[in-house]
Order: sequence, then structure tokens, then C-alpha cells
Amino acid sequence: MLKQVKCNLFSHREINFRAGLNIILGDDEAKNSIGKSSALLVIDFAMGGNSLLDDAAGVINALGHHSYSITFDFNGKPLFVSRSTEQPDIVDICDANHVKRDEMSLEAFREQLKHLYGLADLEGTFRSLVGPFARIWNKGESDPEHPLAGAPKERLGAGVARLIDLFERTGEVSVERAVLQTLRDKKELMRKSVTAEIIPRVTMTQYRSNKTLIQSNSQAISDLKDNFAGAITAYEALFDEKLRAVQQRKNDLVAQRSLISARREKLQRDISGVSSRLTANIALVAEFFPDANLERLEQVEQFHAKIGKLVSKELRAELELLVVKESEVSASITALDQEIKLTLNAKGTPTDLFAKVFELKEVTDKAREENKFFEQKVSIEDSEAATKARLDAIYDKIFLEIEGSVNLELENFNNIVYGPERNPSQLRIKNANSYSFTSPLDTGTGKSYAGLVGFDLSMLTLTRLPLIIHDSMIYKNIEIAATEHILTILDAFKKKQIFLAFDEAKKFSKKTQQVLQSRKVLQLDRNQLLYIKDWREKQKRG
Repeated sequence: MLKQVKCNLFSHREINFRAGLNIILGDDEAKNSIGKSSALLVIDFAMGGNSLLDDAAGVINALGHHSYSITFDFNGKPLFVSRSTEQPDIVDICDANHVKRDEMSLEAFREQLKHLYGLADLEGTFRSLVGPFARIWNKGESDPEHPLAGAPKERLGAGVARLIDLFERTGEVSVERAVLQTLRDKKELMRKSVTAEIIPRVTMTQYRSNKTLIQSNSQAISDLKDNFAGAITAYEALFDEKLRAVQQRKNDLVAQRSLISARREKLQRDISGVSSRLTANIALVAEFFPDANLERLEQVEQFHAKIGKLVSKELRAELELLVVKESEVSASITALDQEIKLTLNAKGTPTDLFAKVFELKEVTDKAREENKFFEQKVSIEDSEAATKARLDAIYDKIFLEIEGSVNLELENFNNIVYGPERNPSQLRIKNANSYSFTSPLDTGTGKSYAGLVGFDLSMLTLTRLPLIIHDSMIYKNIEIAATEHILTILDAFKKKQIFLAFDEAKKFSKKTQQVLQSRKVLQLDRNQLLYIKDWREKQKRG
């Protein structure tokens, strides 16, 4: 727990804390700018927060950069550190006299606090877990309708994930969630690959047409094999390894020539420049689609990357090279055609028959490849739907159990604070991306803020959340009688820490005033400010 914070700019020099309720008590006139919220920001700063650095209260601007000596106690073992506003990302490790011995990064300090507060098994960072429950003026987490928010515009799903984590249920969804994310990544990769023309775009209609074509061409090839007699049949000639290799080289060169021609035509059209083009990540494509035309992707990527940097003169030079290359490739294709013709003549196989059979085989293979990608896409989509259904079922079970536990605590809290005749606040988790927190048929401001307090106390009770920080503005919105009941509940917490800014004690009963005085760790008023300087007043001209 946090035991002490010292600062040479404090009027009181130090603030000592205890387990349970710790009250920063203001005066009976509810004066602002005396340091109540600033004291809470200092506590949050000691816990690795950064809101103090925003300096809305003006302390850094008025007093300059300064440091805080901080003492924690965890099961009798002290931790002495120091943190400054000038170098907030460095935390000094100190001895008992707060003399620096070493230092650590702020992230390492937060990680150490997470471990020491018993939160190491949880998925979230220390600040993501405790930060939303530091409800300090202008800090941004005091919306009574969104008690799980870590920031004013944070998506609701992040709050739901935080709740699941605090209730230690993340492990139940982590595996399915990871599988679902992997499937979605593959699906998105396939979409980008189709857009970039790395893999073919195939519709259900085309898939069915391909199946018919595959069946028809396979039968045609089979008929040629059965009906063409001779020492070397057309089918056997087709599968002669050397001949097939030559034919494949020719096909590759034809494809290369098409690409070069496309480049040339593009340069001729857009000699002044070429716009960039979206392509998928080559490494990911290789991982998920090892048979995809990665060479073509690399060529396109390299080509367009180069185009984006060249000036007009260089573009024309590139165009000239492409024309030469296109001519060279065409000559190579002609040579391979002659080689194929001579080989087939030597085998006694008609050139046109070989070309026909090879064409059938090539078209059939292309159809099979297209259908393979279509089937992959369907498989990914089916797996995604099945995984999401399983994940939703797990979430539904978790949400129902968490809702039941929290709402029971809220009902008990409401019965003490308002009585059973008033409706308690209720948590409703709609799905992994949405939740609501309301008081049905009882939407007054005081009830809403009381519900916020009740929610925080339920989290202290039901989870490993180690602390909460509440500013006085929360309680100023709650009726006096309800506030007195709430203070009684707060006073009952003896192990986990509650840091509360409060004022106008004279409005409350003597019993409540006794609680405020007994749990007070710091008294502030217009003459006894948190810091040694009052920057609210204008400086007098000399």
C-alpha cells in the first residue's frame, strides 16, 4: 500500500497514509483551489500516473519542477522511490532516507507495482487496471454512465475487456479470441491480395463454372490419352519432363512479356508520373498463400517504388530499357517455340496436338488454382463464424456471472444508502463491445454518482483492484443523507486503500464528522494550502 508522500513544496512536508479510508479534508466553506484535487493527483502520480503533469492546477507553472519522495509498504517490506515532474519517465530507487541508489524506467516501475499489488496474472497494465478508478477533477474518468472508461473517448469494448480482466476471466476467452483474430487477419490478407491481383477474384458462379470446366477438360485429356496410339502418345509427350520444362519456360516468358508490355504501356500513358498502388504484405502472402505469384508482386512493388522516385528523364530511360527487354523476351519465346517443335518432330508427335493438350492442361490447372483460393476463402469464413459463435457463448456465460455478482453488490449498497424502496444501479453487458450502467426509473444526478461509488466499491470487494481515488465533486452531487451512509461503508474497508477528497464537514451529523476526523490524513483550508505558495492571487506590483 501507499504509506507516505513527501515533497519540500508541501506546507505539511509529508502526507502519511493508512490501510482503508484516507481523507483529504477541506474546509467548511468548500473552498476550491486549496489543494484537495492536487493532493489526489499527487497520489495518482505516486502510482505511476501522469495527470499531474497536465498542470491544470498550475503547480508546475507556479512552483517549477519538483520531486516527490514516495514510500510503499507491501506485507511489511518497504519500497522507497522518488519521482520528479522534470523527468517523470525515470523513477529513482532510494534507501530509507530517500537517497538515490539506482533508477528504473516508469514502465518498469509500473510493472513492479503490478506485481507487488498482486495483479501480475492479469492481462492489462497496472495503469490500465487502476487508472480508471482514480476519479479526480479534470482527469477524465468520472462519467457515472461509463464507470469502466479509462479515458473520455475510449471505446466501450476496452472497458468490457478491463472488467473481464479484473474478474480474472480473460483466460477463458483468450484462446478463442486469438484464433478469431488470426482468421480475421487471414481474411483481410486475402481481401488485400485479391485487390492487388496477387490471387484471383473468384465468385460462386465462377467457382461452379470452373468445376464444370475441370471435369470437362479432364475427360478430354483422358480421351486423348486413350485414343492416340504410338510409341509416345500425346499424353506421354505432355508429361515428358524436359519438354514440359521448355514449355513452362516459354509460358513464364510470355507472362513476363505481358508484364513488361503493361509496364511499357503504363509509362507511355503516364510518362509524367505514376500513382502508387495498394498491395498486400509479401511476407504475409508467402505465409498464407505459398503458391501465389509472389514474383509478380515483387516486380510490381519494385517497379512502382522506383516510378515514384524518378523524374521525367529517368522515366524515359526506363521506357527505353523496357522496349529492349520486351524485344529480347520475344526473341527468347521464338527460340523456345522452335525447340519445342524440333523435339516433338523427333518424337513423332504433332505440334498442334501437343499444344492443344498442353492448353487444356494449363486451363484446367488455372481453374483448379482459382477454386483452391475460393475454397480457402470459404473455409476461413466458415471457421471465423464457428469461432465467433463459440466465443460469444463463452462471453455470454462470463457476462451473466459478472453481472450477477456486481448487481448483487450494487443492490446491497443501494439498500444501505437509499433503502429497498429505490432502484439500485445496474450493470448490463450487452456484448464484448458494449455495456450500460444505469439506475432504472431513477436517473437523478445524485443517484447516478452514488451508483458510480457503489460500482467502485463492488470492484474493490469482488476483484483484486487495490485502491480507488474519489474527488469531492462526486459527493457534492449526492444527497447529504446518502453521503453519510456511503461514508459509513467506506469506513468499513480496512485492507484496501480508499483516497477521498472531502469538504463541508459541518453539514453532516456529529457521527459522520467523527468519521471524517478519524480518517483524515490531511486538513486543508484557505490558510493551510497543500503547497507553500498560493498562486491563485495576483502578484502585487512593487
